[in-house]
Amino acid sequence: MSIPRHSIVTPEAVAVRVDIAELGSRVGAALIDGLILGGVLIVVQILVGVAGTIGLLGLGDLAASLYAAFLLLLAFGYHPFFEEIWNGQTPGKRAFGLRVIQTDGQPVGLGPVLLRNLLRPFDVLLVLIGAFLILFTRRRQRLGDLVAGTIVVRQPKMAQPSPVPLQIPPDADLPPLDTTLLTEEEYELMRSFLERRWQLAPAARVALGNELGNLAWSKVPGAQAYPWGPEVLLEAVLVTVRRQSLGTRGAAPRS
Repeated sequence: MSIPRHSIVTPEAVAVRVDIAELGSRVGAALIDGLILGGVLIVVQILVGVAGTIGLLGLGDLAASLYAAFLLLLAFGYHPFFEEIWNGQTPGKRAFGLRVIQTDGQPVGLGPVLLRNLLRPFDVLLVLIGAFLILFTRRRQRLGDLVAGTIVVRQPKMAQPSPVPLQIPPDADLPPLDTTLLTEEEYELMRSFLERRWQLAPAARVALGNELGNLAWSKVPGAQAYPWGPEVLLEAVLVTVRRQSLGTRGAAPRS
């Protein structure tokens, strides 16, 4: 299924438009975070200097190494710490109403947080490359976002749509389908039908189901493996898109 630049596919297999953060707001958030982090580092260095002057702290080789390690921990741990405990936000991002999420719309986890921030020095040092990626990538992703599978979006947090009740179990073994030729509008029509089918008159349900089933049979390679009626095929399309959005693969067909 083709997804527009400012859309994501949630685990419920819904294409949802999001407000992707642009370069200006991200730079503003980064400046606030930089000022906060820089202020903390300056205060720590002043305190250590005062403690050394009055004899409370000796800076031998071991102490100097530990002090340097502590400063590096503060510098590299600032963003991961806040993005983990504040669900994808740092003080700077919170000030600009930004949040890091995964590309499927789910809250960002510790793994992606660490991975995207591990590459932050490359994005900061190679300013032109980082800015270029944010300006010209499909979802305004810097290098760390591309590797970690994350995007930065504006608040408010989007409402997660409820999943469509399906008769096919989520872990069912299904003959493979290729849904890449479906447009977002065609997919939404199929999903909307399955969501509302129980409310339709029987004749309308059959007619609309047949029409959408014929659309799926004509545009989804592999649909011929579903001879059990249009609604089964449409459900299989939804299950397939959901699995693709989660980065998983359907199990092999039953024999």
